[in-house]
Amino acid sequence: MKIMILYYSKTGHTLEAVKAIADGINDVGSDADLVTVKEFNSGSIVDYDGLIVGSPCWAGSTGILRGVPKVLSKLIESLDIDCLKGKRCGGISVHAKMGGTNTVRTLGKLLSLKGCDDYRPGPVARAGVPLSLWKGSSLSDKAKNIFKTFGAGFVNLN
Repeated sequence: MKIMILYYSKTGHTLEAVKAIADGINDVGSDADLVTVKEFNSGSIVDYDGLIVGSPCWAGSTGILRGVPKVLSKLIESLDIDCLKGKRCGGISVHAKMGGTNTVRTLGKLLSLKGCDDYRPGPVARAGVPLSLWKGSSLSDKAKNIFKTFGAGFVNLN
């Protein structure tokens, strides 16, 4: 499988997580491409079998976007209807204090509006500090292994 991992990372913690996912995907013989929100080209989705979205959790998943940064939610909302039909999708989140599970759930809802009917909610981990005023602690090795395992399983699941 060829998987696009679309992510937004302000402090680098979500990047740590998606790199671990890509390692897991690559370790089992599939291909993963990391794509930032700025680099994303919606026309390239057709070249992939699946899409994993990596998002930080902002504001403890409160409010209308349930923790998904506006730049990422707007990008997903701008995609063509049914562009994800027949593709395996997933979502992961990194949070500073709480709320990552709601962020992953919201990603699933956003992706389903674009045709994804095979959504695999992924892991959530804690890193950084509340309000992201500074980088704070990185992902633990245990968390990185959980993300790596998710990546390997994402392409091996039937």
